[in-house]
Amino acid sequence: MYKIYKTNKVSKIYNKIKELTRNDDIFKKETIIIVKNNILSEEIKKYIANMNEVSYNLNIKQNIMKTIYKLSIKNHNIKSFLENNTLLLYSETEKFILYHILKDNKIKNIKEFKSTKNRYIFSLKIINLFHKYNSKFSNLIENWRQNKLLFKDKNKNHNELMQKEMFEKLFENQINIFDLQEKIEKETTKTQQSIETKRIIIIEETREIDRKILYCLQKIFDITVYELILEDITQIKSTLIEELVPIKFQKCNSNMQIEQEIDIQSFKEKNFLASFKNNIIKDTPLLNLDNSFKIIEAKTKKREVEILVNNILHSTQNNNLKINDIVITYLSKDMDMYLPYIEEFLNKYEIEFNILDSKDISKSQSVTALKQLMQLFISYKGSISNFNKKEIIEFLSNTKVMNKFNISISELEYLIKFSDAVNINFGMNDTHKESLSYDKNFLNSWEDGFNRFLTSEIFNEKYECKNCQEVISFQDSDSIISLISIIRSLYEDIMYFKGQEYTIYEWAEIIDIFIDKYIKIENDNKIDEYIKTRIQYLKNFSRDFNDNLHKDYMEKVKGRKVEFALFKIMLEESLEQKSYQLNNQNTGILVASSDKIEYLQKSEIHFLGANELDSNIYFDNMNLLNEYYDHVNMEQDNISNLIKIIFAASNKFYFYYSTSESLNPESNKPKIINKIVNHIKNMGEEIKIEIHPIENYNFEYFKQEKDDYLINYDTEAFNIATLLQKNNHSKFKQKRIKLKKQITLEIEDINKAMNNPYKYFYEEILNVYIKDISQISEIKENQEEQIIDIDNFNYKLMNNLIPIHECIRDAINENHILEIIDVIIENQIQKGIIPINIKKATVKEKFILKFNEIKNNITINFQEFFKMKKADIILNKNIPINFEGETLEFKLKGKLKNIYKIDNQYYYINLEKQDYSQDKIIRKINLYIMGLILKSEIENIDSIQEIRILYENSKISLDNKYINKIINSSDLVNLLKQIAYISSYPTPIYKDLIQKSLIKTKNINEFPTILITQIKSLKKSININKAMEFILKQKDITWCPYYNRFKDTHDLNIDKNLENLLQNFYAKFI
Repeated sequence: MYKIYKTNKVSKIYNKIKELTRNDDIFKKETIIIVKNNILSEEIKKYIANMNEVSYNLNIKQNIMKTIYKLSIKNHNIKSFLENNTLLLYSETEKFILYHILKDNKIKNIKEFKSTKNRYIFSLKIINLFHKYNSKFSNLIENWRQNKLLFKDKNKNHNELMQKEMFEKLFENQINIFDLQEKIEKETTKTQQSIETKRIIIIEETREIDRKILYCLQKIFDITVYELILEDITQIKSTLIEELVPIKFQKCNSNMQIEQEIDIQSFKEKNFLASFKNNIIKDTPLLNLDNSFKIIEAKTKKREVEILVNNILHSTQNNNLKINDIVITYLSKDMDMYLPYIEEFLNKYEIEFNILDSKDISKSQSVTALKQLMQLFISYKGSISNFNKKEIIEFLSNTKVMNKFNISISELEYLIKFSDAVNINFGMNDTHKESLSYDKNFLNSWEDGFNRFLTSEIFNEKYECKNCQEVISFQDSDSIISLISIIRSLYEDIMYFKGQEYTIYEWAEIIDIFIDKYIKIENDNKIDEYIKTRIQYLKNFSRDFNDNLHKDYMEKVKGRKVEFALFKIMLEESLEQKSYQLNNQNTGILVASSDKIEYLQKSEIHFLGANELDSNIYFDNMNLLNEYYDHVNMEQDNISNLIKIIFAASNKFYFYYSTSESLNPESNKPKIINKIVNHIKNMGEEIKIEIHPIENYNFEYFKQEKDDYLINYDTEAFNIATLLQKNNHSKFKQKRIKLKKQITLEIEDINKAMNNPYKYFYEEILNVYIKDISQISEIKENQEEQIIDIDNFNYKLMNNLIPIHECIRDAINENHILEIIDVIIENQIQKGIIPINIKKATVKEKFILKFNEIKNNITINFQEFFKMKKADIILNKNIPINFEGETLEFKLKGKLKNIYKIDNQYYYINLEKQDYSQDKIIRKINLYIMGLILKSEIENIDSIQEIRILYENSKISLDNKYINKIINSSDLVNLLKQIAYISSYPTPIYKDLIQKSLIKTKNINEFPTILITQIKSLKKSININKAMEFILKQKDITWCPYYNRFKDTHDLNIDKNLENLLQNFYAKFI
C-alpha cells in the first residue's frame, strides 16, 4: 500500500522517519530516504542522531528518478526493455538532441532560430517546460500522448501543436518516462520479489508520474513507499486562510489506492507566535503580542537586511541563541537582489553563514577567466576573436590568470602603457588581421607593436616626435617579452582549433587542457572544484544511468561533432544553472529561498521581501499553463509555502519589507501583510508595523524614550552619539597618519589630485598602493572599424601645434606648419594610429582649410584675441600649513601652460572636441584651480575665463568664467589644508558628487551651491563596502564609520567659501 503521512509540524516528520527506520539492519540499505537538498539531508541526520544518541549512515538520496531506475532494472524484463531502448534522464542531453532537431529543420515553423545561441536557448526553454509539465501537470502530457489537445483557442493551439511536435520528435527514437510507466504496469505480479530495499521514504510531495511508477513497483517488489508531507494549509478552513486565499485551486484526485494519515496538532510554546500558528489552524484566541512575531518596514532592500542583522545580533548577544538555529529567507525570484546585502552585513560583523541557493558564481574570478578564455575562440565577425587590446588585457588582469603566470600588477600596468604607446588595437599579426577582413596597412596588431618595441630596444631608439607632447622609452623589457609570449602562445593554441568540430566530450577535454595551461585552479576552492565537476560532466556527456548498456541511438548522439560555439553555450549555461554549497553547513546562519526551507525546524526565521508575496506573474504564450491556470495559483503556492515556514519557526518569525516610491502611503503596504495585520487586529491584538529610521546610526536609536525595537545595536555608536550630544568633541578623535615631510606638488599634480584624488593621494602622497585591478580593466576600447576620420585627425594635429595663438597670428608661416604635420604623420604611422598608405596631401590640404577658417572666424568674432600675449608664470614657492599641531610644508612648483594675457584678464585656452563630455568636468575643475593659483601670483586680476575653440564650427566660446570676488586667494591655502586633511585620513575618496554637480552646473559660480545640495541629498550618499577595506587593514587605521554622521569634529580653520565647496564632500564618511 502506498502511504502518505501529512502533518503541520516538521518535528513530526523527523519522528516518523525515526519510527520507520527503527528496526533497520544498519549493515544493509533497507531504507532509501529521498530529499530535495543537502541541507535537509544534514538536518535529518543531525535530528535522528540526537534522538538516538548515536549516528549511523542513513541512505539518503536526492534524485528520485535515479532511484526509480536502479530499482526497475532489478526486474529482468524491465532491464531487457531498457537494454534495447533509450531513456533520457539528463536534461542537458535532451537540450542537445532538441537543438539538432531545430538545426536540421525537423520542426515546422521554427526556421527563424538560425543562430547557435538562439537555437540552444529555445531548446533549453522547451525542455524546462516539458519537465515543469511533467512535474505538476502531467495531464497535459497525457493528452498529447493520446493525440488530443488541451486548447481550442487558435493562438494557444499554435504553441501547443508546436510543443507537442517537438516532444514527439525528441522521443521518436527512444522511450520516455510514460513508456517506462506502461512497461512497469505490465510487469506487476501477485507475488512480489524480495530485494534489499524494504521501504522508500520521500520527504515532500512527489510528482504524479513518479508516484504512479512507485505505486506499480510496490506490486513487483516487496517494498513500501511513504510520502511524508507538510499539509497544504491553504486547504484548511479557517478565517485567516479564507482571507489570504479566497479562491482555491482544487488538485486532481488520484485513482491509486493510497493510505493517507493526517496528523494536525497544536503548538505548545507559550508565545504570540505559537498562538498565531494555532489560530491559523483552528481560529483559537491570540496571546498578547511579544518579540516572537514582528512586521518591519524599511526604506530600501539594503536597509531591510541591515535591520535584520541588527535583530540577529541582538538575539545572539542576549538570548544565547546559536547562529546555526537561524534562517534568513526570501522568495526565490528575489535571491539576486538580497544576497549581496546579506553577504555584506554578515561579513561586516564576521557572522558565519551558508548559502543553500544557486549562488551567482558568474562574477567569480575563475568563472570570469573561463568565459574570457572561451570568448577568445569566437568573435562576432569570424570564427576566432580579433584579439583586441581590451579583451586581452582584461583576460590577463584576471587574478586567476595573473597567479598562473606570476604576473605582477606593475607588469600589467606596464603592458597597458606599452600597448598605448605603440597603439596596439586588435589582431595578433597581419595574417590574422587579413582573415578578419581588417586593413594590414595599420601597424596596430600585437606583432606590429612588439616589432617596433624590439627595434627600440636593439637600436636604443625612443618613441618621440618634434612638437609632440610625448617621449616614451621602455625600461622593463623582460616583462614585455614575457607577457607578449603568453599572448602569442594563447593565439597559436586557439588557432590550432580554428574552424574545427569535435564531440562535446572532446571539446571538454580540450577546454580542460586550456584551463590547466592558462588559469590557476585551486583544489581547496569550492568554485574551482565546481568548475572541474562541470567539465567532467561534459567529458561524460550523453552517458546515462544505464550507460553500460549498448544503445545505438545514444552512440549517435555522443558521437555527433559540433562547433565550439555550441559547446561554449552549453558549458556557460551549465555553470549558471547549477548550485553549489559551502562547507560547515551546521556552523552558520542558513540563507536560502523560502521554497527550500519548508522541512527545516529552526528557532528563528527572518523573511525578507514580504511585499513580493503578492501575486505577480508574467504571462508568456509559450508557457501554456500560465494561460490555462489562473494566476491565483501562484499566490496560493506562495501562501502555502509561507505558512509552512511560519510553522517551522519555534521562537521568532519576522517579516521585512521595503516601501515603494509611490506617494500613496496605502499602496506602500503589501496586500498579504495588510491582511495579516487586519486579521490580528480583528482578533483583538493591536499590532504595529515597526518603521525604522533610514540609517543605523540615526539619533532616534539613542533617544531616552524610545520604542522597544529602537535598541542600541552598537555600543560604540551610542557612546559617540552621547559625546556629540554633550558637545564634548575633544574626547572623540580618530587615529590619523602623521604627515611631517614636505609635500611637493607640481601643477599637474594638483590637477591629478583633484581629478582622481583616490588614486593620487594613496599612491603619490602616502605610498599606499591600491590593489584594485578593476581600474586596469577600464581601458578605452578603440573602434574596430578602421576608418580614418580626417576631421578627428586634424583636431589632434591642432592639439599638437603649440602655441596655437602664435600660429593664428602668422608668427609661423604655412610651410613651417606643413613640415610639422609631416613629422606628426610619420610618428602616427609608426605608432599604428594611421595606415602606411595614408594620403598626406589630402590631410594637409584639409588641415590648412580648417586652420584658415578658424583664423578668419576669430578675426571676425573676437578681435581682442590678437592682443593676447603668452604669460610665463613659473611657481616656486613654499607654503607652510598649520595642521593638527604640526607645521606641514607644501612646495608648489611648475610652469602654468596655455595661459595668455589681455590686460588684467587671463585666459586658459583649450581646444574642445565634440562629445568629449568627461573633459568638460575636468576643464571646470582645472579652471577653478588655475584661478586660485593665478590669484596667489598676480595682483589685481579681474577674472579668469576659458577660451574654447570649437573645431566643428570653427568658432570661439567664452562660457566658463570666475570673477575676481569669487576667486579668494586664501582658498589656495585652504585647498592645501584639504590635501593634508585627506592625506592624513586614509579613507576611500570619491569624485562622484563633484562630477554630478559639475554636470548640472550651467553657471560656474553656482558650483558650490549645487555641490552642497548634492551632499545633503541622502540618495546620493556613497557606501563603503567590505570590498574596499582591503586597501588598508584594520590594524593600520581605526575605522569609525559613524564619525561624520553627526558632526565634523576636526579642528581645521578654513573659510566658508571652500568649506562648502570641498570639505563636506571629502570629509564625508558613510
